[in-house]
Amino acid sequence: MSHSRHEDVGPMIQRLANGEHCAEVPLARCLIGKTGIADVARPLKENTHVRHVDLASNGLNEYGATQIAEVLKLSKSLRTLSLDDNSIKAQGAEQLAIALETNSHLHTLQLSCNRIDDAGCKRLAQSLRTNNTVHTLHLDRNNAGDDFGHEMGQTISLNNTLRVLDLSENDIRSAGAISLARAMCSNSSITCLKLSRNSIGNEGTTEMSRMLRQNKTLKQLRISWNTISDEGAHELAAVLPHNNSLELLDIADNRVSSVGATELAHALTENCSVKSLFLSGNGIAGPGAQKVSEALLVNTTLEELQLAWNCIVEHGAKALADALCVNTTLTALDMSANGIGKEGASHMARALQHNTTLKQLHLHGNVLKEEGPKHIAKALETNRVLEYLDIDGNEIGPSNVKDLADAIRVNSCLLTLKLARNKVNDVGAWELAEALKVNRTLTVLDLTRNSVEEAGATELNEALQVNNTLRELHLSYNRIKGTGAVALAGAIRFNTTLHTLHLADNDIGEQGALKIAEALQVNSSIKTLSLLGNNLPKQVEEMLDSIMKNTYAYVTVPSEFQEALCMGLHPRLGSDPNCWVRILDESLVMMVIDCSTVAGKRTFEF
Repeated sequence: MSHSRHEDVGPMIQRLANGEHCAEVPLARCLIGKTGIADVARPLKENTHVRHVDLASNGLNEYGATQIAEVLKLSKSLRTLSLDDNSIKAQGAEQLAIALETNSHLHTLQLSCNRIDDAGCKRLAQSLRTNNTVHTLHLDRNNAGDDFGHEMGQTISLNNTLRVLDLSENDIRSAGAISLARAMCSNSSITCLKLSRNSIGNEGTTEMSRMLRQNKTLKQLRISWNTISDEGAHELAAVLPHNNSLELLDIADNRVSSVGATELAHALTENCSVKSLFLSGNGIAGPGAQKVSEALLVNTTLEELQLAWNCIVEHGAKALADALCVNTTLTALDMSANGIGKEGASHMARALQHNTTLKQLHLHGNVLKEEGPKHIAKALETNRVLEYLDIDGNEIGPSNVKDLADAIRVNSCLLTLKLARNKVNDVGAWELAEALKVNRTLTVLDLTRNSVEEAGATELNEALQVNNTLRELHLSYNRIKGTGAVALAGAIRFNTTLHTLHLADNDIGEQGALKIAEALQVNSSIKTLSLLGNNLPKQVEEMLDSIMKNTYAYVTVPSEFQEALCMGLHPRLGSDPNCWVRILDESLVMMVIDCSTVAGKRTFEF
């Protein structure tokens, strides 16, 4: 059971009918169906305050789309509309297209996963030739094909307002991609084009590459999962030195080998615009990683590099580590599932001791085992920039968790630590709990699937009663059972900073579930809770449902945002270099404190 539920629909309809100032209408997954959509649509036509409507996953079908189309014809306030996952099909798309031809206020339309065929998608494309306000269109996960690609190409050549076009997971092949690419040559508005999970192949990629020579506005091109091989990579590499607008290139999960990676790497030495390059799930291997590493020694613009699932092994890891010791622009690196082993981990640890810019490092599934985590832990003791570390699924074990825990005690910058699937057990949970008692920066700790039992949960409870910085704790798929749940209920009662707690599939039993529900009655900070797979008794489900519907979670804005708020409120800050938060008058400081706690609806899954 999870929010939103059908019980939300009636009160929202009443509020809309009363003319209340409802800027947002969040009714996704509310079981509205085609029998209830008319009741929702009726007040939407008249309420002039509504800006954003979310009706995703409601089984609206064609009839529901027709009802919402009537709203679009009349509403002058609606800016964002989500109808994702409603099976509106071609007939529903036709009705929406007719409405779009006269609507002059909608900005964003989300129609993902609606079983709209080629004809229906073509009709939507045609409507955008007269509509001049929609700037974001999501048509991903439908059944658009090459005919639609041709039709959308004609639209793109005429439309000058569309900025984001998501056509992922359709059936667009090379012919459709060619039509889109040729139209994009003269388009000056689209900044993001998503074509992932189609079948554009090397032929479509070649035309996209030619487009990049002429187009000066496209910033993001996503073409992952498109059976692109070294031939397509060659064409992209040839154009990158001549394009100075593209900032993100996603060619993950294709068939690019070390040959294609070498050409792309060479292009990076001359390109000065690409900030994010996604190459995960190809076959660049160690040699390809070495060439990319060489590019990092020269390139000064790349900020994010994804190389997961590429079999780069230890040699590739060493090359990347060497580059990181010199590179000063990369902030995020994903090397997951590359079999780098403990030797590769030692190289990355060396990089962390010298690098001054890397903030995110993903190393999950790399068989680091025993020695690898020790090297990483040692580096964390002195590193002052890394904020996100993912070492899920590395068979670390409790003895090596001690090294990581010791590092967390003294580390003052790490915000997120992902340790799922690492055989941490109760011993490791105790080490981490002790570290949390003194650590003042970690905000997210993920211990999913770690064989943590009652004792480990009890230790974490004690830590949470002292720690006031952790925001998220993930403990799903462990074995904390009733005793562990009762212990954590104590933390829920007294901790005022934790806002997300995941305890799915923990066999917490009736007593554990009841204690958690009772604790939530007095807790005002937990916004998101997962208790799925725990077979909760009816009484507890009713308690949780009542708490979710009748109370709010109050989340404190982090201190750095409070300082930013102070700077925004004070007229002199920014102009006087000597003026800082400490000199603000008392009334302004109190205003900041009042604004630093945000109320939000709670989401409980059970």
